[in-house]
Amino acid sequence: MNPEMFSKVISKIHEAYYGEKLLLKKVSDTEITLINKNEIFTIENHVKTRFRVVFPDYIGKISAFRNLFGRIMNNGDNICDTSDFIDLPKSHVVSIYNYIYHKDINDITKLKDY
Repeated sequence: MNPEMFSKVISKIHEAYYGEKLLLKKVSDTEITLINKNEIFTIENHVKTRFRVVFPDYIGKISAFRNLFGRIMNNGDNICDTSDFIDLPKSHVVSIYNYIYHKDINDITKLKDY
C-alpha cells in the first residue's frame, strides 16, 4: 500500500459522495495531493506504519469520511476527532482500500451517512 493507491480510494469516495473527481498531484513517494476547484486534500505516509489524510477543514466532508471509515473498520468510536486530519494505521488503510476499491460507485454513494 502506498499513498497513490490510497488516494485513488479517497477520490472514488469523494466522487461518490459529492459528484466531483479529485485531481491527483504526486508530491513525493510518501505524499499525494488531491485537488478540486476549491479544496486540497493530502494523503501522507511519512511514517511507514501510518497514513494521514488531511482535509480542507475540520468540519464538513471529514465527518462523512470518518463515519465511513468507522463503519468499514467497525470502530466509529475510535476515530471521532476535532482536527482536520484522520490518522490511520496501515492495516486499516489496507482494509478500507480493499472494501472500496472494487465496489461500484453507486454502492459507495449509498454508504454516505449510513
